[in-house]
Amino acid sequence: MYLKSYHIIGIKLITLAAVLIFFSYANSYAQDRNYIAVSSAVFDILQQTDPSFESRVVFRFGKVNLGGHPFSGVMVNTEGAMHIYFGLYYDIPLTDFLFLTPSFAPGLYAKNNSKDLKFVLEFQSQIEISFKFINGARVGFSFNHISNATLGAENPGVESLALTYIIPL
Repeated sequence: MYLKSYHIIGIKLITLAAVLIFFSYANSYAQDRNYIAVSSAVFDILQQTDPSFESRVVFRFGKVNLGGHPFSGVMVNTEGAMHIYFGLYYDIPLTDFLFLTPSFAPGLYAKNNSKDLKFVLEFQSQIEISFKFINGARVGFSFNHISNATLGAENPGVESLALTYIIPL
């Protein structure tokens, strides 16, 4: 039983490393700006066991490139949950005005009256597609998954679908 758990965790870590290496090469797109991203979302959109309205504010460090660009953010929902996280994102230009942005971030989760994710350390994986305006601002949709990567006794996870406005600084 325990050997199987470590095997699954090992596979997840190897997969994550491969994805990060791929995106570090794909992220040669140079940015000269930092961004603030403001999102409104539906929390628990797939399972619907404890749905609520969610808001996020994220600072994206566009001027710093560590293979990916660092970001930090906070999510709160109407049931009192809070997720504070730090991670890396990768802006992949599909055209001059269309961007695909995957990201990954570990963070701390407090449930309050919201969905119990069974562990305080949670990992957020997200994919975003956004449209860039002439002034550099962007609007996009994102889908994310937050889970404890089976570090807790249970791993219920939660998904959100968001509308995001990205403001260049």
